[in-house]
Amino acid sequence: MITAIIPIILTVGLGFLLECRRTMDVRAISSISIYILLPSLIFHSLLTTELTLREALPLIALLFLTTLALWLFTKAYSRLRRLPRDDESVFFLTAIFMNAGNMGMPVALYAFGDRGLDLAIIWILGLNILMNTVGVYYASRHRGGARQAIRTVFSLPSIYAAAAALAMRGLHLTIPDFLMPALYLIGRSLIPIVQLLLGIQLAKARSQVGSHLAAVIAPNFTRLIIGPAVTFALISLLGIGGLTAKVALLLAAMPTAVNIAVYCTEFGLQPRRVATAVFTSTLASFFTLSALLLLLGP
Repeated sequence: MITAIIPIILTVGLGFLLECRRTMDVRAISSISIYILLPSLIFHSLLTTELTLREALPLIALLFLTTLALWLFTKAYSRLRRLPRDDESVFFLTAIFMNAGNMGMPVALYAFGDRGLDLAIIWILGLNILMNTVGVYYASRHRGGARQAIRTVFSLPSIYAAAAALAMRGLHLTIPDFLMPALYLIGRSLIPIVQLLLGIQLAKARSQVGSHLAAVIAPNFTRLIIGPAVTFALISLLGIGGLTAKVALLLAAMPTAVNIAVYCTEFGLQPRRVATAVFTSTLASFFTLSALLLLLGP
């Protein structure tokens, strides 16, 4: 856990200190992440992964069914509490989308070795598809309703990067070898960039974090407790076992994704509240993930 989480905390801390010394343009950084870095990561990952569709299907099924179940839960909760539309969007984004990339991959590798990492990559690819469609829709729908949000989804390059990579795999096409290292480096640079952006957002919100703590209790509880509980129920229902079940349960228990802070910054959806949810859920996950790893065993 120390090996997986401490580097994240250090990088976020650097972003925090940078904002304390200099005023940073977070919209420019988030635009670079969404329009350049993320599409490169998706394209390279889909083009180079070695896992087969047969191995990927159980994880993909668990991810999508867990997301659907949590969506129904957040809808019911929002109706019961009569949340405004923007608050409902924030609750959905912070409660459902987990940090499977920045934290999930290293924790899966630490807990279950190389095979665990390979399975985590499949989950992450599916999660990226959801975040870049459903996630962007909820982050941007306040700007002009459902129609404008849908147009926003299809204006982003990530969905086209994924389609291009899958088409090239299906047609057995390749790109020149000398371009692959550049794509790899550009895509992987997303990981520290979004962590730095989170630190910058936390520094901007440091005087107001106290006012958002009460608002993030429910999404944090949903993300860290209800999320893995739902996945465990689905694993039992579908009869999935072995390492696949363990990796899925571990990834379902990850804190709120830092990419959600990027989207909410880009589209102006309560970025400080979202940054508070990301930060507090990450701290709380020290305890929840440690307990879960003890329960899962070797």
